[in-house]
Amino acid sequence: MTKSFNRVKIFAVLYICVTLLALLFRERLAMKEISSQVIIGGNTLLLVFSLLNLYFQEKNLNNPNANAVIRGVMAGTFLKLMGLAAAALIYLVASGSSRSVNAVFVCMGLYIIYTWLEVRLSLRMKPKK
Repeated sequence: MTKSFNRVKIFAVLYICVTLLALLFRERLAMKEISSQVIIGGNTLLLVFSLLNLYFQEKNLNNPNANAVIRGVMAGTFLKLMGLAAAALIYLVASGSSRSVNAVFVCMGLYIIYTWLEVRLSLRMKPKK
């Protein structure tokens, strides 16, 4: 197996685990006013952004300038943050009174987990010289 496939597999396992937990504990989450649909939607967006970011980092990996790789990681993380912030804002405005603010906070926690994992994997992509 290639290293790229292993990275995708790690994100896929995280995505599946979070989605299954959201589905299994749907009633408990609903009692705490947390929408499992919002968690699954946010989890899907995080997966897509993270995989796109890893794809672009792998393309940038052959750049002889090590700073370019780090800039790529930082730019990808920033773009992911802005994209997800826009998605959260659109959700909060469009959902009206039926919005689940607690689910947005859960998705913020998932953002931290995905970003930590992404940066950790990105730093291991290029071996130190």
